[in-house]
Amino acid sequence: MLRRKSLAELEELYRGSPVGPVPDGIWRGHFLHWLKPPLHARVMDEILFRRTRFGIDFERCLWWFLSPSLAAGRFSWSQGPSRWRQTDTLRLEYGSSRLPGHGMLYDEVKPLDARTCLGIGGLNGERGDHFLFQLTPA
Repeated sequence: MLRRKSLAELEELYRGSPVGPVPDGIWRGHFLHWLKPPLHARVMDEILFRRTRFGIDFERCLWWFLSPSLAAGRFSWSQGPSRWRQTDTLRLEYGSSRLPGHGMLYDEVKPLDARTCLGIGGLNGERGDHFLFQLTPA
């Protein structure tokens, strides 16, 4: 279980693991650790990702909040180099989203196996990584 790992252990797992099977279906998110986001971003991330039930619908390429039926944040994904770590990952980009500020959004998901993904939530930019999260099938 990733929730019991330290930040250093999670970082090593993210960097050192190959990309596992590409996820499909609906997955539930679990906040794991902060990565020193700016204060204004931490407030929003706290509300959306620590206090609210969230996840990803990989079939429809949408994030969901509270319930999979409340989906928003359309993304497209590609496999390739991480923006923030020396590893390959699945990169989630939001150019097709209708959310305000969609051009600022960017996340990464590293599938570890068929039932676990480790992700980084954040924004576009060199220091845009805000928090680590886990995904498990819903």
